[in-house]
Amino acid sequence: MNAEWHDEHVLGQGASMDRRVEWHLEHAHECGCRAVPRTVVEELGRRGIPVPERAGSPEPG
Repeated sequence: MNAEWHDEHVLGQGASMDRRVEWHLEHAHECGCRAVPRTVVEELGRRGIPVPERAGSPEPG
């Protein structure tokens, strides 16, 4: 886990879906300590944005 990134990028309760999408996309790139939540995955699908791999995860295939 990238604790420094988390300390500098707090996603507060009640964040809009736009903010949640932005945060989780950046999180997957910078830290990726956990998977993108289902609700955000669904929203990414509606927006035609691919779900990012978690940072440090092995390349597919």
